[in-house]
Amino acid sequence: MRAPDSSRAFELAEPAERDPAGGVRARRAHFSASALNAYAECERKWFYRYVCAAVDDPGSAASAYGSAFHLALERFHERYVHPQPDDEAAMHADLVHEIDATFAQYRHGFPTAIEFEIQVRRAHRTTRKYVEWLAVEARKAPFTVVGRELPVQLDLEGFTFIGFIDRLDRDAQTGGVTVVDYKTGAIAASASEYLQVVREFGDFQLPFYYWVRTAAGDRVTRLSLLPLKDALLDVRPVCLEVVPVPAAATRRNAPIGTISIADLERAKARMIEICRELTSAQPRSFAPAGDPQACVFCAYALACTRRPPPDGNRFGR
Repeated sequence: MRAPDSSRAFELAEPAERDPAGGVRARRAHFSASALNAYAECERKWFYRYVCAAVDDPGSAASAYGSAFHLALERFHERYVHPQPDDEAAMHADLVHEIDATFAQYRHGFPTAIEFEIQVRRAHRTTRKYVEWLAVEARKAPFTVVGRELPVQLDLEGFTFIGFIDRLDRDAQTGGVTVVDYKTGAIAASASEYLQVVREFGDFQLPFYYWVRTAAGDRVTRLSLLPLKDALLDVRPVCLEVVPVPAAATRRNAPIGTISIADLERAKARMIEICRELTSAQPRSFAPAGDPQACVFCAYALACTRRPPPDGNRFGR
């Protein structure tokens, strides 16, 4: 056996002193509802995305589908500001045309030609459901689309919040405004479920939009999540009617419920509280999500050593 080469020996250095703990600050001076939602879902995800800019998320076919569908609806409602039931056939043909055009723009977001064709056909089926729902709504209560992909900004106690509202509708009879948020992914199955999410500070998007449009002078009477994910199901929005005081509990699976001004006030207060936490520059640790499902599509999962184990493996560690 060859003797060790003494010329390659080395001595261990004394350990360096640990740097004193310091706080962190976001790279941006403003906050969006999506950033606050990311923080509510997983503090470490917020840290990786908004402080470290750790990786460039290449996106997915799901995000490309959502972006293309949003753009198609924005262009569609530029022409159909006052949807009319008698125009259902024309609206359908027009929206199909927009779907084809916008999906072609986002072709690079789909990994294969087959995936692209499948998603375009899914969008065509969803388009039919959307236009059918639009005609029914216009027949029940005429309305005007007063905003599309509307950029908004609100300053609260020294913090700036920004975002884009998918659609704003004004009721022709009452003048009340509905904030509409298109959802091509998973959403709450009922109004009571979404209300609970808001009360637990798991979603700030529609509460933020309520306050920004109220500050602009609108009388916001309804907050609506419009599902556009399942092409085989009718469009069935999840709506919360804004009421001055808490109302009786909504039926468990009902698509329409209520949300009180007090609930919206608490959401606003929590938004400000989170911003204070994230701008304090105090030393802190960013906790991982407690739900393993939050890690499934997270772009930072490989870098996160504290992510929760998958449900099937949680007893294996």
